[in-house]
Amino acid sequence: MLQAKSEQQLASEQAWQESERLWLVHRAGFTAARKIPGESNTTADPDTVKIHLQLEATGDTLYVDDDDVERANPPQFDHSEDLSQLRYVNESSILHTLRQRYASNLIHTHAGGSMIIINPMAPLAIYSEKVMHMFRGCKSEDMPPHIYSLAQSTYRSMLTSRRDHSILLLGRSGSGKTTNFKHILHYLVLTVGSVNKVLTIEKLNSISIVLEAFGNARTIMNSNATRFTQIFSLNYDQAGQIASASIQLLLMERSRVVHRPDGEPAFHIFYWLLAGVEGALRKELYLEHLSNEPNLFTTPLHKHEDKQKAILDFARVCSALSVLGVSNTEVKAIWSVLAAIYHLGIAGSVKADNTNTGRWQFSNPQSAQRAASLLGTTSEELSHCLFGEDNSTPRTSFPTSSPTDRLLDRDLTPLEMLEGMVVGLYGEVFNAIAALINRSISPVVHTVSSLMVVDCPGFQNPASCGHQGGATFQDMCHNYLQERLQLLFHQTNIVAPRDRYAQEHIELKCDDLAENEIYSPNPLVSLLDRTSQNVMIRTSQPDLRDVDRWGLLWLLDEEAVYPGACDEGFIERLFMHYRDRDHQLLLRKAPGTNQFVLHHLQGTNPVMYTATGWLKASRENPMARAAVALLHESTKDDISKLFVSIKGPNISSTLGSSVVGMDGTQSLRRASSIRRTFTTGTAGIKRKSVSLQVKFIVDGLIETLRRTKLKFIHCFLPHHNAGLTDLHNSVLKNNSSSLNADDLLINVPLVRSQLRGAQILDAVRLHKQGFPKFLPLSEFRRRFLLLAPPDGRPTSPILDERKAAEDILRGMELDLTSYRVGMSQSWISEELVRDRMCGKGLML
Repeated sequence: MLQAKSEQQLASEQAWQESERLWLVHRAGFTAARKIPGESNTTADPDTVKIHLQLEATGDTLYVDDDDVERANPPQFDHSEDLSQLRYVNESSILHTLRQRYASNLIHTHAGGSMIIINPMAPLAIYSEKVMHMFRGCKSEDMPPHIYSLAQSTYRSMLTSRRDHSILLLGRSGSGKTTNFKHILHYLVLTVGSVNKVLTIEKLNSISIVLEAFGNARTIMNSNATRFTQIFSLNYDQAGQIASASIQLLLMERSRVVHRPDGEPAFHIFYWLLAGVEGALRKELYLEHLSNEPNLFTTPLHKHEDKQKAILDFARVCSALSVLGVSNTEVKAIWSVLAAIYHLGIAGSVKADNTNTGRWQFSNPQSAQRAASLLGTTSEELSHCLFGEDNSTPRTSFPTSSPTDRLLDRDLTPLEMLEGMVVGLYGEVFNAIAALINRSISPVVHTVSSLMVVDCPGFQNPASCGHQGGATFQDMCHNYLQERLQLLFHQTNIVAPRDRYAQEHIELKCDDLAENEIYSPNPLVSLLDRTSQNVMIRTSQPDLRDVDRWGLLWLLDEEAVYPGACDEGFIERLFMHYRDRDHQLLLRKAPGTNQFVLHHLQGTNPVMYTATGWLKASRENPMARAAVALLHESTKDDISKLFVSIKGPNISSTLGSSVVGMDGTQSLRRASSIRRTFTTGTAGIKRKSVSLQVKFIVDGLIETLRRTKLKFIHCFLPHHNAGLTDLHNSVLKNNSSSLNADDLLINVPLVRSQLRGAQILDAVRLHKQGFPKFLPLSEFRRRFLLLAPPDGRPTSPILDERKAAEDILRGMELDLTSYRVGMSQSWISEELVRDRMCGKGLML
């Protein structure tokens, strides 16, 4: 409730305003200053005037340009819950408010219609069941900014409108997206409840444990990085309870099983399995005596404390699978395939001695025999699949392969064929995990609306952690997805409102908003995935003025299918298409071999990529499909039954995408729309192009989200290396003597970069200057007719809805600046309406 201010408070605020407090903006952040009245310095240029400032921290005075200062807000705005409530909305004031709130452990802040969450880097006692019940059933205006308040307001809006909603989390790797993803789901499951306990907190925790084991890994940026995209859909019935749920998974980084950046391990489950499996099962998996021989794909843990932790983690995974209703035979089938991957890493491949035929074989036949036994085949069949019928040439051609495919497949070495087999095996295991989870939470029921929560790998920039090797092809795919999601935010929160105002003839001053297209994510997204209407012509001619440009993903696909092409040729063609001045702000060459730099997120986050090996990475390895057939034809019934049951149409054999509903265990209403998300793009599958599959699958995800009402959460890192907790703490400890308290709290340049990249300032300004809440005129009249005075209420029949709305608003005696009436909709602050209704003893 608003309280009257005392004369002393009013006098203090007046004195503060008269002192003309400013922020001096500089590279390291911003500094509080006071303008010295009546003094200015005119330079040689009569149009340039320097402002005379006194720094509050040191008392020093200096002259600065007008562009280097921003207005500061009074102290009462230091902890504003919504950035759009600031009197002066500028970058420095937003950063100051975020820093002040973060210092008070207030990590959640509204940013207009979105929310900003800064990673606290330590557990906070604000996520308990008791706190959840405090938010249950509350309205938006009655709740402080919190992840639970956003979940509650989204759920309430879904119930009111009967329209599908989505909550989307954006941010860099290690910024806390997955943690907040779990908080949202926990709140919705605990406070709303589900029919027949189809989804409980115990099941939700079990799902998180299993997915973390199979889809997370330690990276140079995050000690527990999520490497897959997931859409968790909660489907509600007429009563507003969860009637069913489903999860869709996309693992674009399956190649991590065989290839990964230096110093990074494979997925957690391999190390947990090798350390945790015991008893008779360990003997059946041939893991009782782990070999000291080199392994191409993974090695056991050596440190005692790591082994002990892995044993506990493996026990948690087994318990979680049991909670989800996965049978012992299904669990054993999964462990058998993972153990086979381990043994294939030891088996390797080598050219046979004393022969001139180029014959290849397993370097360790005993390990190959173990792998074959676990997969339900023989070592001879496995060797035949990998190395060919006569063991002299790899079996790389399939009946459906085109002549170009067969020519390209011959370039694969036996080692690459073995790697393709392993990647295919793990992809099927990941798909099986998704199918088993959905079987547990997706009964066949009729639902009314859905609330989807989306989590994906964060933005990848290895250089921010001191890694100079360059980002990989998989990093580029993750960053492309983040760019597309940021473009969706731009279109939803900036472009769409401005277009709506223009269509409704609503005049709005948006002078502060960036009108230039360069401030939109669209130019870089176009550079990555632009599709031309003309046929692609592979030419070395430098003049492309008359030839439409193609995006990087299309160029990569076209180079990958051209026999004899190389990574150097791809880089050359990329710069041939985008060497003009208009694209120099987006793309530039790097000094290293096959390296280039893309300026992501409106130029705030330049990433250096190393394109070595990209052509092979962008082509589907034929052994990935052979691995699927191997599992389906296994002589072990448990294995063949499990993996045949998850087979469905149009599932990518390369990207490891899982689609719900293939076996009928999906909500009847949701199946037709959600099923399309990760299966769009059959052209990319037919072309066996990984790069095009990435584009088409992301297209499907964006299209699914567009059909819903979106809520965005921006997760920020307070410091570099924040995702690596131990390293982060040691860096702060070592640098504590040279940093002041504010620098230790957050890294202002880093947060400013994230603020600019997320376009928060433009969105907040538009939210503050505009009218974000609107209703169709007929709906407005129906809801608020009682607020008009009796003699001013429109009578039936209503011939002019716009005039009727104006009459109601005029009768409410509102400030003319607080509302607008358009051609078909009216914009008005709901808080103002509520105040009028409370005064009349009515309820909204």
